[in-house]
Amino acid sequence: MRPTPQLTYPAIGALLGAGAPVGAFLLRFLACRKVREQPLDDVRTNVYFYLYDLLATSLIFSIAGFVAGRRADHLLQRKAFYHELAEHDSLTGLHNGGAFTDRYRRALERAVAAREPIAILLIDVDQLKAINDAFGHPAGSRALLHVADALRQSKRAADVAARWGGDEFAILLEGADEAAAMRVAEGLIASLRSSPLLLERTSVPVSVTIGICTAEQPSASTDLFAAADRALLAGKAHGKNTIEVVSI
Repeated sequence: MRPTPQLTYPAIGALLGAGAPVGAFLLRFLACRKVREQPLDDVRTNVYFYLYDLLATSLIFSIAGFVAGRRADHLLQRKAFYHELAEHDSLTGLHNGGAFTDRYRRALERAVAAREPIAILLIDVDQLKAINDAFGHPAGSRALLHVADALRQSKRAADVAARWGGDEFAILLEGADEAAAMRVAEGLIASLRSSPLLLERTSVPVSVTIGICTAEQPSASTDLFAAADRALLAGKAHGKNTIEVVSI
């Protein structure tokens, strides 16, 4: 099925502008009828005058409407652009920490109301400082982008991914139990393991440690962040490049 074509603001402005003089002429015609004047006699007598007047006025109003529509369209695009900047990390393009926290809060409310499970993954890039020291900070940025790309490929379509800050990432999984969260985490580990980062013709392995918190029956006071952070710290203490899970 073909998508229904939608009029843009410039097109709407041009149509409204072109139609305004015609509408004004029709209103004048109807007003003359009410006072028993014979407007058609005047139109027949001055047909070319009315024709050129309508065409010229419609053209001018159409141009004015088009310009106004272009202006409105431009303002909406700028608004959308700045909204996008406010919610996304400038390096990876993922959601930033503030946007992720807001989505987590709303997702938790939905999970409590629907009595559905919810999970979050906190992800820390292992040995990022070593990559920075060996290859420079641009290489560290490339490593973060590498992880972000693997994260996009591993998460489910509806999951919300974010750069939580520095070398940490996060994924929010609505309606996900422990098994579903583990599949996403294991997919991310496997993706990074199978595709090392190429830096200065050197294949550099990039790994992550993941802390998972799942809640089968969350409540309004459920704090998945704190539990996932504890799991992440436990994973790093156990040697990194691993997955730790806690359920609450």
